[in-house]
Amino acid sequence: MSMNMRGRQEFTYKIQYTKAAEKFFKIHGDIKEAYESSIKELLIGNHPEQIDIKRIRGKRNDYYRMKIGNYRVIYAIINGIIVVIDTILAGSRGDVYKKICGLK
Repeated sequence: MSMNMRGRQEFTYKIQYTKAAEKFFKIHGDIKEAYESSIKELLIGNHPEQIDIKRIRGKRNDYYRMKIGNYRVIYAIINGIIVVIDTILAGSRGDVYKKICGLK
């Protein structure tokens, strides 16, 4: 994290994708763009009302879901000097919640 000329904090971040997420985003490039743009906005301190994020309850309470239209993106944030966004799943609402039950 560093400060820029305006006194805002700048984060170095990296977004990693599982094979399942990569496969989804290969087909849905527009959802990937919206997801990456939203993550960037959140990291610089903006939290626009249109970004719908919730912490997933249950066994995997370290996961978050981002709603983008009819799709959901499941991710985890790993803090450190570099913020790593580990994108776990992406898909339609029904598919994502069924698949997340099988994650360890």
